[in-house]
Amino acid sequence: MSRMSLVVLVVLAGLWWVLEGNSQRVTPPDKVVIQAGPPGGSFDTHARRYAEIMRTKKIVVEVRNQEDSLRIINRLDAPGSDVQIGFTAQRVDAAQHPTVNSAGAIELQPLFLFMRRSTRDPATLAGLAGLRLIMPRQDSATAQATRDVLELYGVTPANTSFTNSSLEQASNAMHRGQYDAGFFMVAPGNPLVRRLAANPDLRLYSFVDNVSIGRNLDYLKPATLVKGAFDLRAPQPPQDVALVGAIVNVVVREDIHPAVLYALLQAMEEVHKGQTLVSDPGEFPRRTGTVLPVHPLALEWVKSGTPWLFTHLPPAVAGIVDAYWAPALFVLASVSAVGTLQSLTGFIDGVVLGIALHWLGWLERGVARGRRPGWLGRYLFRLVESIFNRKGRDQIARDRLEHLRPLM
Repeated sequence: MSRMSLVVLVVLAGLWWVLEGNSQRVTPPDKVVIQAGPPGGSFDTHARRYAEIMRTKKIVVEVRNQEDSLRIINRLDAPGSDVQIGFTAQRVDAAQHPTVNSAGAIELQPLFLFMRRSTRDPATLAGLAGLRLIMPRQDSATAQATRDVLELYGVTPANTSFTNSSLEQASNAMHRGQYDAGFFMVAPGNPLVRRLAANPDLRLYSFVDNVSIGRNLDYLKPATLVKGAFDLRAPQPPQDVALVGAIVNVVVREDIHPAVLYALLQAMEEVHKGQTLVSDPGEFPRRTGTVLPVHPLALEWVKSGTPWLFTHLPPAVAGIVDAYWAPALFVLASVSAVGTLQSLTGFIDGVVLGIALHWLGWLERGVARGRRPGWLGRYLFRLVESIFNRKGRDQIARDRLEHLRPLM
């Protein structure tokens, strides 16, 4: 290969790297931030389990908490944010979050209603009007779902006392008997729910209209907590409890590093593939019914798993190879193609020169016998002469040309 050809290939490869190689995909961030809900909540529990698994894959993870879980998604697409992973359990407008994707739905999170046993059991949720209700913060997923459900029954802050506090404070207030009823939307196996269910002064309310509620609120689905789910000896609960719940999604930035996403997907599979108290094994995680478009790499992962690069190489090395394998193959293919083309060109030149040399010999022998070249012979002579002068490498041909030139 000529020096010029090599320079051209290097320049083309460099341009490809600049245009196609996304620098943000080359190496994973120094630290991956998962934005979770309040401490002790299900988002927090899941995030910390993900972090443990991801750290085994050489990825540094930080879990951050916030009480206003409705706004977790806003942290992912906020300008300058370093948050790459979060959770949603509410209705989300995809058009408002164009740079955020779903990594998959991970569980059905029920909305639990605990009531004081001393409070009469209402026939429907409309009977909660006028009572003292407590729930997590106003901008939490629990509070949003609670307001939406109660509004269907005409229970609003105008006719009922609504109190919002932290998840832990709301739970403690129910244990102390300060409120008539409390709403909590967490995973059914969450210790907070089990403690509330074990409190003899509290009872778990059954949403008898759970199917109708789900028809009116598309982000809530009916569920059933079966008798004895918490404790078969008591049993606790003493009968099946009808519930409604929200599908929880893990959401990620659209530009999340592949190594981070693959590690997250493996963690999600490990944590959520089993059954829960309200779902069957294998039901989650899934990539259908998500609130946002599923990340393309997550869809590929479902079909073929984690690519070999990210299974066998460190995240940083795998990222570099993944980002630049295409231009590298282009350079190798180009070098091979140029080399092959040069070899083919050399072969063709050899054939052409050999034919031309034999023709000159035939023409020279004809002249020696007294046969003068015609117009075609003279034209071919000039053509062959130009070829050999350009190639300039055959002394026999040049001698024959000198011998024949006076006759042309």
